[in-house]
Amino acid sequence: MDAEISTAGMRREFDIEFKLFIDAIYHMYHYDFRGYAPASLRRRLKTAMNRFDCRTLSQLQDRVVHDPAVFPALLDFLTVQVSEMFRDPAYFLALREQVVPLLRTYPWLKVWVAGCSAGEEAYSLAILLHEEGLLSKTIIYATDINTATLQKAAAGVYGVGRIAGFTANHHKSGARSSLSDYYTAAYGRAV
Repeated sequence: MDAEISTAGMRREFDIEFKLFIDAIYHMYHYDFRGYAPASLRRRLKTAMNRFDCRTLSQLQDRVVHDPAVFPALLDFLTVQVSEMFRDPAYFLALREQVVPLLRTYPWLKVWVAGCSAGEEAYSLAILLHEEGLLSKTIIYATDINTATLQKAAAGVYGVGRIAGFTANHHKSGARSSLSDYYTAAYGRAV
């Protein structure tokens, strides 16, 4: 019985600290996580607490508020950074077959990839639009809440071990060329 009360009390304390922590991030750094999925954010924060050697969320909040160098590292825990080129081949195939014909009717296009992570989806769209003859009249905006991953996206450098998966996805997306036409590989990296 005491263990149940203790666990419930810890959960209640974490929930209170959670709200305060999210508000502190918003007010200090202007990053608004208040609308994010709470369960996912809680899991990420618990992982961050371990990484930063904090027993409580309040301890982590103290570090984030008083040491500006901590927040960029914390941001890596709070943002999703998992992607791959042509991640959902069926989506890209549908885009080719159903949306591209409509896009051809416009004189120019602007595409926004919000939450671009390390750029895989933005590069996928650029390749698809190139293959469909639309890239020359398109501006692609790729943004992300995490500036570190945005810098990775701008660099466009990926481990060569990921290329086989990218290539398979590209092929399934209705590719009109070889993915190798779009990158150079050397020293275990593809650019």
